[in-house]
This record gives sequence, C-alpha cells and structure tokens, in this order.
Amino acid sequence: MSGTKLLTVITQANGKSLEALHQKADRFVAENDGIEVQIEQANGNFNVLNKIKSGEPADVIHLSESVFGPYLRQGLIIDLMPYLQQDTRLTLDDFYGGAIAGPTDDDKLAALPVDIAVPLIYYRKKAFKEAGIEEPHNGWTFEQFIEIASRLTTDKQYGLRLGVDIEWFEPFVKRSGGAYFSADGSTSRGYVDGEATASALQMIVDWFRVHHLAPMPGTVGEGDKAFTEQFAMVYDFSWWIPFLMSQRKDEYGAVGLPLSANGKDTNMMYMGGYGISSGCIHPEAAWELLKELSVPEMGSPLSQLPAAKSTALRLSTENNPFLKLALSELDKASRSAFYVSQKWNANRQLVKQDLMNWITEGTEIRPSLSKWAQAIG
Repeated sequence: MSGTKLLTVITQANGKSLEALHQKADRFVAENDGIEVQIEQANGNFNVLNKIKSGEPADVIHLSESVFGPYLRQGLIIDLMPYLQQDTRLTLDDFYGGAIAGPTDDDKLAALPVDIAVPLIYYRKKAFKEAGIEEPHNGWTFEQFIEIASRLTTDKQYGLRLGVDIEWFEPFVKRSGGAYFSADGSTSRGYVDGEATASALQMIVDWFRVHHLAPMPGTVGEGDKAFTEQFAMVYDFSWWIPFLMSQRKDEYGAVGLPLSANGKDTNMMYMGGYGISSGCIHPEAAWELLKELSVPEMGSPLSQLPAAKSTALRLSTENNPFLKLALSELDKASRSAFYVSQKWNANRQLVKQDLMNWITEGTEIRPSLSKWAQAIG
C-alpha cells in the first residue's frame, strides 16, 4: 500500500520467544496505522552481521550483549540515547541500573534490552531446616557462605551446585574486590592478573577441591536435576524462576550473593536487545516498535525481568519474592568482561580450558592469569 512504512526485524528468537515477538509485532501494527512489520530469523550474531552487510539490512536488529559496543563503534546501529532523552514516556532513571548499563557504551545506547537474566542463589528450605541452619539473607559474607555450605555438605548432599564458567564466576570476583578489566575496558593487565582476582578465583576453586561443596564438572546436576535433594543450594540464573514458581514454589527460597568487606556490591547480567540499523529510513517508527518489545505500556515485555521500574510496578512483581530479588540484583548489576572487550571474547576457549584445569587437575591459577593478561592486553 502506498505510504505504508515497512519495518523489517531480524531476530535470533525461536520457539516461544519467536511466537511472543510475532504477537508483539501484530499488536504494534494494529495500534499504528500505516506501519507494517516483517520478521526474519537469523541463527546467531554471525548471520545477523551477514544480513546487515548484505545491502538489505533490517531496520530493527536483535543483538546479543557481546556486540552492543562493537556495532555502535562500527556504525552498524544508531545511538538510541537521543530518542530516550526526547521520549515523552520513558526516562533514563526509569530503567534498572543494569538494564541500561548493559547496552550503553561510551554514553551511547545500542539497544533496548530483552531476555534479561541475573544470577541468584536458590536454597532448599528443607535442607536448612534439617541441618538446624537459619535460612540465608542478603548481606551474608563469604565466610558465612562457606561455613553454611560446608555444614550442608554430607554423604548424600552437596552444599552447592555451581556451573563452571568464567562469566558465572565474575560476580564472585567483583564482590571480593577483584576485576577482569579496568572500568573502561581498556586493559586487563593489573586486573585479571591482580592479587584480588587471583584470591577470589582460588577461593572458588577451593569450593570444589578443598571443601568439596560442589561436585566436579560433568558429574551430576545438569539442567533441572539441580533442583533436587542432591543440592542444598543452587547458583544459577533468574531464568529458573518460572520453573520454581510452577513446580517448587514452597520448597525453595532465593538470596543474593555473598560479599567481602572490600568487595563491590554488584552482580552480572545476561541480556539481548533490539537496536535500530543505521540504514533504517523510519527510525522514529522503529523506536516505537522497540518500546513495544522492551518497555510496553500494556502487556509483558520480551523479557522475564522487566527493564523498567514502571513496567515492573504495573506487572506487580513486588508480589513475587523471586522476581523482587532478581530486580534488586539487576538494579546494581554492572557490565561483565564480555561486554567491554572483543579480545576477551576471542580468548574464551583458552580461558575455559585453564579454568577446567584449575578445578579438575589442581593447576596453579596465577600463571594462567598472567598468560591471559599477556594475550588480552
């Protein structure tokens, strides 16, 4: 139809997430005369990038957190900060801290976030009751955490279920006073190989090798099997909240991560986001579509954890103790290493192998960290 504005969306969503995206697009079209939305799928960032460079880029682009900064710096997407600053409904302060920090690079906004998740510690109430231990609460120290997890570790039960991933370990590192990178992401030297980082990572390795709080990698506790009597506590992400609410609501509680006296009270977050291509000819319409996906006035966003406080209030998340905790953690979350450094991402296999060797073989940590700092810069 003549005069119709066509917005093409390239997405990495599939399954129920893709279905939800189509529903959002249909709603947007129904409420905005003269706009049509066309959705195309891509399998991962590589295929998204190929589409962008094909000469027929989409208007709205689904991005993972690792490309927010690079795509802005390469000019593949536009800075959304001016749109947010001029918006009559949204304000910068309406967003949870981590939700706006994640897609922001050098004061430029790459995307409005979706698919947000933060790590929590879930605990099985019965395990604590049987051990005569008071249920944990926010503000606990690493010393208290280790003591409790040790008391909960028996011949039939591990005190903790913990996946082995350098990103998953990062909030423990930051909360111990360490860091993988400088705040501006310019260097890892003096940070990833610093004493505070080495001590924090050694502490985590000791949870496996010395205290035996968690099973060795690849042995037990994959997927939803983590939420069994085999584990008293489970360190995992907020994406488990729907499962727990529907099947384990009365059995589990949740608490934030422990903190040391010299640590930073922060957390990490995973997220995706939708940005606007630099080739988009209807950026104002695209911005309105982004708001429908991330911070809608009605219905739910394309994220279990809302990006904005006004959305959370409208959805009554205060009534869900798991979501309430997760959103408080999101508010103080900061960008992880994979947000700020492409070199870090390029060396992930090296990092992963060393990490596994520390835990399974007892390899020394500090030489590995020096190697990382040398390789990454």
